[in-house]
Amino acid sequence: MKQTMKRCIYAALSAVFAILLLFVIFVTSFEAVCYWMPGLYHHEFEKYQVLETMKTWKGDEMTMEDLDKVMEQTMIYLRGDRENLIVETTINGDPAEFYNANEKSHMADVRVLFVRCLTLRALAILTLLAIAALLIVLAHGQALRILGRGYLVTCAVILTLVIILGLLAMTDFTKYFTIFHEIFFSQGNWLFDPRESRMIDVMPEGFFYDIAARVFMVFLGAVAALLIPDIIFAFRSRSKRRD
Repeated sequence: MKQTMKRCIYAALSAVFAILLLFVIFVTSFEAVCYWMPGLYHHEFEKYQVLETMKTWKGDEMTMEDLDKVMEQTMIYLRGDRENLIVETTINGDPAEFYNANEKSHMADVRVLFVRCLTLRALAILTLLAIAALLIVLAHGQALRILGRGYLVTCAVILTLVIILGLLAMTDFTKYFTIFHEIFFSQGNWLFDPRESRMIDVMPEGFFYDIAARVFMVFLGAVAALLIPDIIFAFRSRSKRRD
């Protein structure tokens, strides 16, 4: 009875550990794509010819250098390192604010979501350390094996769901992009008219598709990198038991 109870506790702890680890990997993958890839936004702006789009819809002209600076300040704001989104730039040769009131309102909501994810990631890391320490005390030399097995089983389930969601998003990105916004930004301040919004002109749907695809690939790569030693360890353990 005691052994059964122990196994259940270990299984539960390893499952929680794996879920939290996957969450940490996902948030870090998002951060890596959005903040650690040099020239990403410049490349996307050129790819979608956003300066031409902005000129067509709003009649506004600005340089790519100024747009890069606007995006840099925007990303600083989104992670909570800037108090407001009053971003001054040069448009049509005159000083002007890039974002209007509706855009600032939506970006404030995005900032809340992103900062919350960063906070939850920090808490998740602390919880991971606590679970690992607890298993080291309770299971002695078996802690790594227990965590590895839990990670393998949990990944099999979570990755299946992630891949299914990823494939669905690829078939109709607009639909699932809309669903995402309806869930997390139910107040509805995420719909913009390209004749009034510079933000929607320089960040079209394709821009977000590319970002999501990169996050998806980085996430899968990081998860797979952690799976490889687990699989090798599990294979060697089985071979030893057979011997």
